[in-house]
Amino acid sequence: MASIRERVDKDGVKTFHVQIRIRGFPPQTKTFTKKTIAKQWAEQVELEIRTGRYLPTAMAQKRLAQDLIQRYRTSILPYKKEKQRKDSARHLDWWENRLGRYGVLELTSDLIGRCRDELLVTPTRTGAMPAPASVVKRMSVFSHVLAVAVKEWQWLPESPMSRVAKPKVKNNRVRFLSEVELASLLTATAASESPELHTIVAVAIATGMRYGEIMNLHWSDVSFQQSDSAAFVVLRETKNGTQRGVPISAFALEQVKTWRTRAMTGDEMPNPESLLFPSSKDTSRPTSIRTAWRTALRKSKIQKFRFHDLRHTAASYLAMSGATASDISEILGHKDLQMVKRYAHLSKEHITGVLTRMNDAHLPAAKENDPSK
Repeated sequence: MASIRERVDKDGVKTFHVQIRIRGFPPQTKTFTKKTIAKQWAEQVELEIRTGRYLPTAMAQKRLAQDLIQRYRTSILPYKKEKQRKDSARHLDWWENRLGRYGVLELTSDLIGRCRDELLVTPTRTGAMPAPASVVKRMSVFSHVLAVAVKEWQWLPESPMSRVAKPKVKNNRVRFLSEVELASLLTATAASESPELHTIVAVAIATGMRYGEIMNLHWSDVSFQQSDSAAFVVLRETKNGTQRGVPISAFALEQVKTWRTRAMTGDEMPNPESLLFPSSKDTSRPTSIRTAWRTALRKSKIQKFRFHDLRHTAASYLAMSGATASDISEILGHKDLQMVKRYAHLSKEHITGVLTRMNDAHLPAAKENDPSK
């Protein structure tokens, strides 16, 4: 509890020295020239200590945002997955460049909101305006930094990010290849100077796997069965953090087998622990197909199409082939059926067929007994 002691110096000036002692916490002291203010400070600090919201002001004022980000880099970032770690590090660089010299207690929702506005109007490396999802991702990284600072390190009483509105993300974009576009793209990839590109694209379309999942495949993850219909790959690291098995159709399997033959050393099969698509400079890392992919799109005259849209293409073809939302969700590895509702409109023919079969089976008798006829 707090004690206030009145002190008088040699010139007769009064001051009021406050000392707060609460079991389990270091003593807090401060001196004031007015007793009323001393009492108010004592009551506020006691309340904040008991509710777990108190931050010693002197210590907090010394900390900068760059100190906060640096601690996050050393204590949190190393435990993230490689791609997430790289992406987060890049986003943290941006935040440190903008806010690093601000004191931690000076990080307000207004300041962060202005950073958000800057992100929304700053062109990307390609000259295009950033998508709202990209801005949200960068904000989410710093939001986690602030959340850890509040909950674990107690550097902040609350996160200023909690009061900053995030851009609205429209995640219902579905761009998939028509049959003509698909044929044109496969022709372009087959003629590509990148020997891996055709196989990578074929696997993406045939399985709906994500780019990162494909590029991090090892030969030990591919199960070549005697029957082609039983072949599958095991994805050990996925976006959702869970393993899943994905069947490989005959079309993709043929491309993978051809690629395996190219990867053989004489009569020896590739090392089971080696990547399917390693970089020629560092075989422990995946190769890059960025340039080759863009070239293939240009030659096939396909516009506004990303590699991730191959995943949408696979899902869309599944929907048009009569697959249920549950089927698509399981194949793509979605935990939430909400994610696959974007493909629902593509299965209208399938739904029409279901309704037609129901009508034919149950409604003829009702029609015969209809009193209005």
